[in-house]
Amino acid sequence: MDFRVKDFNVRLRTIRLWELIIAVIISFFLTGFVEGYFNISSSELEYILFFCFMMVFFLIATYGTTGFNKDVNDLFKASSILRVLILAISNMFVAIFIQSMFFSLDSIFNMVNSISLPLLDVVNGSSNPLIFLIEMFSAIIIAPISEELFFRGVLFNRLKIRKGFVFGLIVSSVIFGLCHLNYPDHISHVIYTCIMGMTLCILYSRTDNLLLNMVVHSFYNLLSYLIAYTPLQYLLLGDDFGSLMGLMLLASLIFIPVYIIYFAIKLK
Repeated sequence: MDFRVKDFNVRLRTIRLWELIIAVIISFFLTGFVEGYFNISSSELEYILFFCFMMVFFLIATYGTTGFNKDVNDLFKASSILRVLILAISNMFVAIFIQSMFFSLDSIFNMVNSISLPLLDVVNGSSNPLIFLIEMFSAIIIAPISEELFFRGVLFNRLKIRKGFVFGLIVSSVIFGLCHLNYPDHISHVIYTCIMGMTLCILYSRTDNLLLNMVVHSFYNLLSYLIAYTPLQYLLLGDDFGSLMGLMLLASLIFIPVYIIYFAIKLK
């Protein structure tokens, strides 16, 4: 990394892959040590611990950088808000479609219902609200910040610099997808997470604003969480809004592939 560079987004591009790998190894061992010392058995807590250690690395790597004011101001532009909504919602419908290719919608509902609806469990007192808050915090805050820094901020940037835009787009997105292999829907989750990774690589290349990526990622995770674990699933995927959801699904299935292919060609 080059500490002479003061712009935040440019500094990220100076972080070497070997520096990132060393940070991952150190974070992995520190997480294991803390996990063993405090007898932590929660995968969510392990995930948070690991990326908290990784955040220390990113804080050191980006120390003294500037450019946040411009990035934050850009988040509130109408065009940025529109991008957040379109990319997050479109990727959500693509994810639902891909899941339906592996499971029928009824199977998805049954799988979700067999796990529980954590929000309702918290409300009726049958679940620990602390666990629910940790899961929400991990999905909506920790994951978007840490994963965007890791996968787009460093991995995609370095691969793009070495091998070109398309190579960085595909490889970083495939790795991003494979890192989600431990989720309940396995292969389908890897596929639609990989697709989302491609859209986020393109968004970052077009805007040079990683904060915007984090907001899209956060909103997508929020939608995923609400659809999977709250009664919102019945509202969105039920008969009352079936026609509207069908149109939005069709539009998303057209928009996302066109978006990826068009900008992959344009930005290469």
